[in-house]
Amino acid sequence: MVGPLSDRVIRILKSIVFAASLSPVAFLLWDVFTGQLNANPFNAIVRSSGFWSLRFLCLTLAITPLRWLTGWHSVVKFRRMFGLFGFFYATVHTAAYVLFDRLAGLDAWVRARPLIATAHTLSAIGVDLLRPFFAIGLVALVLMAPLAATSTVGMIRRLGGRRWQALHRLAYPAAVASVLHTYWPLTPRAPRYAVILGIVFVLRVGRAYARRRASMARTVQAVG
Repeated sequence: MVGPLSDRVIRILKSIVFAASLSPVAFLLWDVFTGQLNANPFNAIVRSSGFWSLRFLCLTLAITPLRWLTGWHSVVKFRRMFGLFGFFYATVHTAAYVLFDRLAGLDAWVRARPLIATAHTLSAIGVDLLRPFFAIGLVALVLMAPLAATSTVGMIRRLGGRRWQALHRLAYPAAVASVLHTYWPLTPRAPRYAVILGIVFVLRVGRAYARRRASMARTVQAVG
């Protein structure tokens, strides 16, 4: 069992984790500007940001099982940061797709006319959303948005603990949708994340079952 950490140590660790969480986008931008990516650097941005979003989602969902297995309660203080970075990279992923895949594909005449360019871009996105691969990705982003918006202490107080917890269970379908979005084009790395999420789900179900058994045992003792 890992003991509790002091507030000072947690602040230092949070700063380190924050900097480390930003490093993927920093290295990616460096590679773009130094020409170290492949022939299609913008596709690399889309793919890399998508994978990092999924990684942070997995980290977020792994926090509670990790606390349960290790007894390290201080690890919960990093969950919000991981979740917000998951949404951040999902937003970068979506913005890169719109800017580099859809908007950049328009000819110069259309791009010079914002209203026409917007109409063409929205039309192309609408066509893409008819494909399950894109539609499930949008579902993941929509599910993650309210989680990021309600991640503050003030929103927890406003919603109340139970309603806030119920809302944040959307992280699970969001993670499933993210894995499906990654797996649909048969990306080799996707099964790895499916296995990780499967382990997290099993641990969560086991934890819920153990809590229910303990609650029933206490009820029986109280009645007896």
